Amino acid sequence: MNKLKYVTMLLLLLMVCTAKVSAAESQREYEIRFQIMLQYAVDINEYVRRHLQDKNLCSYAEEMTATNARLAEQMTPPEKFAEIHPHFLLVLENVERSFYYATQGRLTRYRHHQKIVNKELSILEALADRVGMKPYYEKY
Repeated sequence: MNKLKYVTMLLLLLMVCTAKVSAAESQREYEIRFQIMLQYAVDINEYVRRHLQDKNLCSYAEEMTATNARLAEQMTPPEKFAEIHPHFLLVLENVERSFYYATQGRLTRYRHHQKIVNKELSILEALADRVGMKPYYEKY
């Protein structure tokens, strides 16, 4: 029985050591995820902006955008998009932060993070044009 235990442990160790930590996405896969995640952030941001008085909505939006930002942090951008990715993360994280403050009714902090979102979206647009990325979100 002890031999079986050691063999099992050895096999598990071998599996862990040979597993890929995080495979880099293909350019197309990254671009699709980027577009979907960014469009979601822009859409929910616009909707919440028009309904700031609804604290339950703000709380829900905060949770959803926190998940969106966390998943984006785990993405591995192809080299072509390496310069864009940090700005992408800043947009997603600041949308989430602004909702956090909206939930608390701290609208000055909400507006501060919204300014960062708008600035980073402008930067993203310029960088996307530079690398030939398709338009990634609809402007309202």
